[in-house]
Order: sequence, then structure tokens, then C-alpha cells
Amino acid sequence: MHWRHSLRTRIALWAGLINVLLLVLLVLGTGWFARRLIIQDARLDTRASAQEAAERLDGAMHGVTITTQGLSELIGQARLDPDELVITLRAMVRATPGAAGGLLILEPRQAGDAPFARYIAADGSDRDFVATGYDYRAQGWYQRTVASPVGWWSEPYFNETAGHRWMVTYNMPLRDAGRGVVTRGMVSLDLPLETLTGMVESLASLPGWRVSLVAPAGTLALNPEVALEQRQYLTDYIQRSGRHDLAPAAEAVRLRKALQMVHTDAISGETRYTVVEPVGQSGWSLLVAQSYALIMQRLHRALLLLAAVGALLALVCMLLVRKLAKRISLPVERLSASAAHLAQGQYESPVPHTYRNDEVGQMARTLEHARGSIQRQLREIEEMGAARQKLESELSIARDIQLAMLPRGRVIDRDRSHLEAHAQLEPAKAVGGDFYSFIEAGADRLWFAVGDVSDKGVPAALFMARTVTVLEVAARAADCPDQVLAEASRRLVEGNDTCMFATVLCGCIDVRNGDCVLASAGHDAPLLLHADGRTETLPVRSGPPLGFEVSGEFPLWRGRLAPGATLLGYTDGITEAFNAQDQAFGEARLIAALSPHLDAKAQCEQLVAQVHAFADPAPQSDDITVLAIRLRQDAGSPQ
Repeated sequence: MHWRHSLRTRIALWAGLINVLLLVLLVLGTGWFARRLIIQDARLDTRASAQEAAERLDGAMHGVTITTQGLSELIGQARLDPDELVITLRAMVRATPGAAGGLLILEPRQAGDAPFARYIAADGSDRDFVATGYDYRAQGWYQRTVASPVGWWSEPYFNETAGHRWMVTYNMPLRDAGRGVVTRGMVSLDLPLETLTGMVESLASLPGWRVSLVAPAGTLALNPEVALEQRQYLTDYIQRSGRHDLAPAAEAVRLRKALQMVHTDAISGETRYTVVEPVGQSGWSLLVAQSYALIMQRLHRALLLLAAVGALLALVCMLLVRKLAKRISLPVERLSASAAHLAQGQYESPVPHTYRNDEVGQMARTLEHARGSIQRQLREIEEMGAARQKLESELSIARDIQLAMLPRGRVIDRDRSHLEAHAQLEPAKAVGGDFYSFIEAGADRLWFAVGDVSDKGVPAALFMARTVTVLEVAARAADCPDQVLAEASRRLVEGNDTCMFATVLCGCIDVRNGDCVLASAGHDAPLLLHADGRTETLPVRSGPPLGFEVSGEFPLWRGRLAPGATLLGYTDGITEAFNAQDQAFGEARLIAALSPHLDAKAQCEQLVAQVHAFADPAPQSDDITVLAIRLRQDAGSPQ
């Protein structure tokens, strides 16, 4: 055996593998514990910073929503004229820290009233949408506001009117108190985007920190890699830049849920801890990420050193174990060589180490016992093979003898009458219990019989031979089939301690005119196939089977076999032949297999062939026997 496949090498490799496994577990455990401490500290720091920044943003934005909501309630409760509305709107803009302007739109309460649509900027410039003819109703922000049940924050947009600055707007619908869902207009406040981003710039400037501010619809209002002018959504940024590590963060932003996760930057490969914090109920989200590359790098260096030392120790241990395994595995290798000799059929070589008291000795003694047992079994198999061959030879001879006992088919000619008599028997085993017989008694009479013994194999073959002999002797001394069956019934009961029995159909036919007499001892009634193709089952009443008890009651059936007609007797091996689907051949298929133009021999051969074709590939389950008698008369002969 090659050293790579030897037991000692495998022991050494397994020992080394176990050591390596323990080393890996140690390194992983140490790394997991250290990493857990680092991440835990970083998580607390990052999360606290993100929550603090989100609270600052929420405070600023919440102030805008409170102011807008207050103006909405004031206008809904009081009926102010246009001048009062302008004063109120200007006061709202000035009272809101950082506000760049405000918009108030009021639709007429009743027909004939004029709408109010006025924008007040923080620098004092006003814009009257009604006077300038600005179609505010066609704008998406107005349609969305009047249809919304609550206020909403817009996405960042560039406002040239407000000084070429990026803005965000809080929009709120105006509805009169107690008026249900009737919307009168809207109120909104503009807030410079730099007011929001300025609150988190100190956090974004820290080394290794990254801060992103996401608007309600997913627009990146602040991101270190995406300029605001690109107006890029968070999901688009993830797809275009390949930052699929941020997919959970994008999902948290979409669901307005807080999230903390450790992930690896798909572009730089840095490990980062990212916190997603919703900014109150505004729909905005803050993403704060911190890189731990330097801390993790020192941790990895220490772990690599530990792994290298451990691997060296595992290699030394493996070499020592291999030397020790050589002393242990050498007896096993010798036993393996002895087993190889046994596998090659060399059973004369003794097995070594049978004297040892350890597991090797126990294995050797077991192998030695197996060697002796195999030698004994080989001798027994050889003897059984010879006996089986002898038995098969004897059964083959018995089959030949049994088939030789059965008469061959014949054609009996009397003037212009020709009687065809033929039968075919196929045992299910080497020998069987079915039989048939033809006996010519007198000048113009033909006796015939077909039967089935209750068992199969050798016992049935012996009882069949006895039955055939008894029937032939009785037929030569009797005048009618009932006398033949009565004599056979008496003779077969004698000495029948095994209680075997046989069913028999016995008949006698006149060769010249076709007069036929039939009697049955428990056998299936025969079929009569007319020359025109009609088939009928003859009404032959049955007596008891032969062999159970003595009986003389076998009713006779008398009739005449017309020219061209065929009398067909058979055993249940025909009708009870089963195919692979456990379906029987049956009497219907038997009748369909008959052809009136065939002679007796061809009729038997065709029927047996169709039975085999139906049952294939299922094995033959019972003996098959069919007997056919057909009468032919030359033209012009008397009927």
C-alpha cells in the first residue's frame, strides 16, 4: 500500500487536522471576542452620535411643522382679509429660524370670491400668484398637498427665486375646522437645505466617518460621494456604484426604521458600522457610518501571528503522531495484507497475530475464523452445486418421461369423415399436474380426456400419472364416460392419504357421424366452435372431482359434432393466466382467440401463443393445457 493511503498517514493527518481545527477555533474565538468588544464600543459611539444629530435635525424641522400647523389652524378658525393674511404669513416666516419664505393659498369659500395665493420671502420680496397669472393649481406640489391628509416635506430642489439656493419645503393642506375633508388651500415654509446639512457637518468631518442625509422620497441631500446637483436617489446610487452592502440601509430608509449594521464597503473593502436613524416623523433619514479599518487591522495582525505559531505546532505534532502511529498500525497493515489474500481466494495462508490479547488479536482471530468458515462454505457450495445439478438432470428426465406418457395428436379417417384430435401441454415447472389422453376403442370410437391435478411439481406429476393410467384402463372396459369417471373415482380414493384430487373432462366421440358423449368431474365445461364462427359453452353438468370420495353420479351430455366444428377442452391455466398488471386472460379472450378455419393443431398452438403474449413478461403461474377435436367431412358425404 502506498504511504499516502496507509493507516499511519491517516492517523497523523487526522491528528494534525484536529490540532488545526482547535487552532482555528481558538483564533476564531479570540477574534470573535475582540471584534465583539470593538464593535460594541463603536456601536455605542456611532449610535449615540447619530441619535444626537437626528434629534437636532428633528428639532429644526419640527419647529417648521409646528409653525405651519399653527398658521393652518389660525386661518381655519378665523376669517382674515387678504391684508391680514399677508401680515400673518410674513410673521410666520420671520418667526421660523432659518426659513427662506412661505406660501399661502386659499381657494374662495363661495362663488364670486377671489382666490388668495401669495409667497412671502424672508428678504421682504413678495409674489402674488393670482396677479401674475401663475397656474399654481396645475403644479404637482399643490395637487399633492390638497390631496394629502397631513403635511409633507419636499425633496431638495434648486430655487433661483430664493437666491439660487437649494431648498426643502414643508407643505400642509388648509381645512376649515368641522368641515370634514373639504380642503381650502395650503400653506408651506421654505427652508434652505444648508440649514439641515450644517447640523451634521461637524460629524461628517471626523476621520473615518461618513454622513448621508436622505429626503423622504430617497434623494441624497448629503453624501460624500454624490454631489447634490446630481439629484441621485439612494437606491440609484447603490445600483450605479455597486454598493450592494448598503441595501439593508436602503430598505430601512424605505420603511422609516432604525438600523445598525456592520458591513464591508463593496468598493474600498473597508469594514464599517452604519446607523440609520429616522429624523422624527418628517420622513427624512440620517445615515452615519464609521470605519474601523485601523482597529481591525491591528486585531488581524495579532490573529495571524497566533495562527502561524499554532500551525507550526500542529505540524510538529502531526510528525510525532505519525511516528507513533507507525508502531501501532504495523500489525493492522499485516492483517490488511492477510485480508487481501483472502479476497484473492488464497484461503490456505494463516492469519498472523492471533496470539495477541488486544483489539488486533481479536480482529486476527475473527479473520481466522472467517477464513475457516469460508473454506467450509466453499466445500458445502460445491457439494450443493453437484446435488442441484443432479436434481435438475433428474427433473429434466422426469419431464421428458411425463410428456412421453401423453399421446400425440392424430387424424382418424373413416371413409369421407376425418376426425382431428390434438392437445398441447406446457407445465409451469419442470413437471406438472395437467394431463390429456386420447384412446381409440373399437373401429369408430375415440375416447379423450383433459384434466388438472390440485397441486404442482413432482407430487402433482405422480398423481397425474396415476390418474391417466386409471382413466385409460377404465375407458377400455366402459361404454360411457360416466362409467369411466365412476371407476376412476373409486380407484383414486384408494391410498390417497395426501388428499390430492383431479378435475377431469372425459368424452367419447363417433368418428363417422360426430356423435359425442361428455361427462365432467369438477372440470370447466368445454367450448363448441361452430363452422360459422359461433362459440357456445356446452351445458355439461359436473360431478365431484376425483380423489376426494367415491362417487358414481356424473351426468352425461349427448350431442353431435357437426362437420367443420371444433370441440375445445382446457384447464384453468388458460383462463387464469395473469399479466404484469394482475389481469386474467379470461373466457372472453379465450373465445376471441379461436378461429373456425384452423385445424385442431393450429387451433391449440394459436391459443397458447396468445396466452403467452398476453401474460408476458409475467412468469407462467400454472400449467397450461388445451385439447381440440375437429370433424371434417368430404363434400357429398352423408350428414
